[in-house]
Order: sequence, then structure tokens, then C-alpha cells
Amino acid sequence: MTQIKKYLVWIFAITLLASCSQQRKAERIVERFLDENLVNSDYRVGFGNMGTTNRIDDAQLTRMWKHTRDNDKLFKPNPTYGAYKDLKELHFLKTTIIQGKDTFIRTIYLHPEHRKDGVMAVKEN
Repeated sequence: MTQIKKYLVWIFAITLLASCSQQRKAERIVERFLDENLVNSDYRVGFGNMGTTNRIDDAQLTRMWKHTRDNDKLFKPNPTYGAYKDLKELHFLKTTIIQGKDTFIRTIYLHPEHRKDGVMAVKEN
């Protein structure tokens, strides 16, 4: 194998490990959020691959907060979200929540730095 190919393989491996680490960290943040904010704490959860978006602004976050508070019976009243404003980019995880025989799909938006209180909003799919 040439030196360039070896270098590219190492870069790929490092990138893959870093992205897996970020994915797992985001999943732990979401799990903690669900533990604190779901009405029924008896659940299982599955995750899709983490994505990134720059299409969510503060007004959309506010609408998602209001929808979850007023309409999403899966969550306790007034879930606790991160208090960050004017973020240019958010990460998101498509999340499958299973409670008994019921399955719920939600997209959960996260602070891009994956802070402990980094769940920014929940969107019902």
C-alpha cells in the first residue's frame, strides 16, 4: 500500500471513530432528556444517524416547544430545554420511543456542542 493510501485509511478510521463518539454522546443526552421529561418512564428507545441542519430558527424552536407542551401527551408539561439563542446549526436525531405496544417517532434537535442540557426541541413526526 502506498504512503498516501495508508494516510487516507488512517484519516477515514479517525473520522469514523470521532463520528461514532459524537453519535453516542448525543444519544446519551437524548436518553437523559427522555428520562426527565416523558410521562411514562417505562420505555425503550432507538436512534437513527445524527444529522445537521441550519434550517431551524428561534421562531421555529418556539413553535416546537409550544406544540410539545400543548399537544404531545408523551411528554410532561413544560419539558426542560437548553436555553441557547441564535444558533446557526443544530444536530438532530430521529428517535423511536417504544412504550408497551405503542411506537412514537420524534425528531430531537440538539445543541451542536452536545451540552448536557443541549436538547433544543422535539418535533412530532
